[in-house]
Amino acid sequence: MTNRERLLLAARELFLEQGYDASVDAIISRAGVARQTFYNHFQNKECLFAEAVRCCVTDIIAPLSVQPDSLRDSLINFAQVYRQRALSPEGISIYRILISQAQRFPDLIRELSGLGDGQMIGSLASFLRHAITDGRLCQVDPDFAAEMLMAMLIGQERTQRLFGVPRQTPDESLKAEQVVDGFLRMFAPEQGA
Repeated sequence: MTNRERLLLAARELFLEQGYDASVDAIISRAGVARQTFYNHFQNKECLFAEAVRCCVTDIIAPLSVQPDSLRDSLINFAQVYRQRALSPEGISIYRILISQAQRFPDLIRELSGLGDGQMIGSLASFLRHAITDGRLCQVDPDFAAEMLMAMLIGQERTQRLFGVPRQTPDESLKAEQVVDGFLRMFAPEQGA
C-alpha cells in the first residue's frame, strides 16, 4: 500500500468516526507516515477530506446488473445492494458528514451528489427508459421514476437512522421486493394501450 493510500484509508476511518473534526495529526499517526509525507500528497486537510469522501461515496454506488428477461429481478438486485450500502453504518456516517459540511464545501457536496446519487439516477433512468420503450412500464419521465424508486428504497428509514431512532428491521430481501413490487404496480403499462 502506498503512503497516499495509507493516508486516505486513515482519513476515511477517522472522518467516519469523528467527522470533519478529525485532526491531521491523528490521520498522520494512524497512517504511520511523516508530516512531510502528508504534505507531499495533500495541500491541506480540506483536500484530503475531499478525496477521502469521494472514495467513500463511490463505494455506495449500487450497480445495476441488467437481467434482460426480468425487469423485476434487475430492480430487486439493484434495490438490495443500494439499501445495503446506503443504510449501512458507513453509508449513514458518510451522509451525516456530507450534511454537516454542506455549507463549508458547497462545490464538493454538489460534485459528490452528482458522483453518487447522480450516477445511480442516470444509470437507473437509462435502464427504465428501455423498459418504457419496450412497453414494460407506462409512459413516465424515467428520471422522475428513478428518483422516486431510490426515495422509496431508503427515504424514511435513512432519516430514522440518521437520528439514531431504533427500528425493528423486517427481512431485508422482503423489504426490497415489496418496494420494487409497489413501484412496478405504480408504473405498470396501461392495459389495452
